[in-house]
Amino acid sequence: MKRRIEVAAHRGNVENAPENTMPAFTDAYGIDVDMIELDLRMTKDHEIVVIHDATVDRTSDGTGMVSDMTLAELKKLDFGVKYSEKFRGTRIPTFREFLELTKRDKNMQFNFEFKDYIREKGDEFAKESADRIISLYEEYGITPDRLYINSFEGDLLLYINEKYGGKYRLHGYHPYSILGNNSDKASKILYCACLFYTADNPISPKETYDAVIAEGIHPWVGAGAVTEEQILRGAEYGGELFTSNHPTYVSEVLRKNGYR
Repeated sequence: MKRRIEVAAHRGNVENAPENTMPAFTDAYGIDVDMIELDLRMTKDHEIVVIHDATVDRTSDGTGMVSDMTLAELKKLDFGVKYSEKFRGTRIPTFREFLELTKRDKNMQFNFEFKDYIREKGDEFAKESADRIISLYEEYGITPDRLYINSFEGDLLLYINEKYGGKYRLHGYHPYSILGNNSDKASKILYCACLFYTADNPISPKETYDAVIAEGIHPWVGAGAVTEEQILRGAEYGGELFTSNHPTYVSEVLRKNGYR
């Protein structure tokens, strides 16, 4: 077998259930993946919930900013009906509810994306959100070797790296300019980076992979890789992990070609 490439279920297994919901996460435990990726935000009353967008508009039957709503208000919304009638009544999960699920498999890895940015939410709110997330997963005994902290904001990654003594593997993005302010400084503390290129051609050139690897950063492939050709090109260039909305298919392609 060639070097083994890992696969992460992006927002759970969204092929079978609504993104970032307990059904999607539960389903992900039953398929061939190494990791679950999820997005985390803080509510108005300082609870951590699992949701990608800053608003509930796209994924629920409600409207409004997550940070302007209490957990009780969010729990009244339906986060399943827009996906399909089968999931009507699905509620937004708290991070604690997700962490309860993690007890079933001590080998599963996690990619926690911190969505409250300093540039958007302010210094105090964003840092409190990050600290609460870290406190929660530490409470559940999820050790640094099983998780990655992921953010599109370099300043937030720098804060986490300094406050927690560099003990967590940090996930960023390439081109590093995506990380915003202090992107050059932030790129120096990354463990891994998801390589973005274009919507039509999601796999960055081989030279980009080589350059990232030369910097000591592990190259990951994002959810844009959907065809067999794209998957195999990302693997050939040195991609070490695929985050995917089609994790079963990606795993099958990699296995068929000796990467799993």
